[in-house]
Amino acid sequence: MNDKPEITYEAVEQKRRAFSNALKGFRSAGGRYHHPAAELPSTKLEGCEVLTNRLALIDCLEKGGVIAEIGVDRGDFSFELLNRCSPIKLHLFDMDIGRLANPNILKELDSGSSRVKTHVGDSGLTMSRMPDSYFDAIYIDGDHRYEGVKRDIEASVPKLKHDGVLIFNDYSVWSPSTMFHCGVARAVHEFCLKNPWKFRYIALQPMMYNDVMLVRE
Repeated sequence: MNDKPEITYEAVEQKRRAFSNALKGFRSAGGRYHHPAAELPSTKLEGCEVLTNRLALIDCLEKGGVIAEIGVDRGDFSFELLNRCSPIKLHLFDMDIGRLANPNILKELDSGSSRVKTHVGDSGLTMSRMPDSYFDAIYIDGDHRYEGVKRDIEASVPKLKHDGVLIFNDYSVWSPSTMFHCGVARAVHEFCLKNPWKFRYIALQPMMYNDVMLVRE
């Protein structure tokens, strides 16, 4: 017998309205809750194309490169990178590689092939141990907090080849599914404003957890 109370749409809406009212009161008292991304000049968006999804985005990568993925989870997108981009080397970075469950990636690792390599631990530290000017593309989907994204950017940029690209998942300031802050867009915009990088692609996602690719200007 299931004794758990039923959670209805209206019950969730009541909590959302309560949160909204609390937020209004917090703002009225001078509090700052959200952290928007800084506005970009048009030059940072010149030549940027909008794509249907992130698979279309990684299809734009040159085949046969060296790719890193920061934040692997089950490894399902890792397999898409491996299958679609045909990298000579795919480096997977995660705090807990034990969650890796994609059978194709596990098979590749179990085969003894050197094509896929895992790096366990804080991505800022493990990435810093990689050779400089090594990667053709780094896909960042790790710690989505503003400070975490900044650390991944700082660790990753020296490891990219001059024509290498940075790709960011969940390009947003707010997560509608978790109702929590997302620092990706804020960190990405700050990085572009302070450095000679610009947007090349924006790949859409149904809940607006979009991806963006940055290239050097």
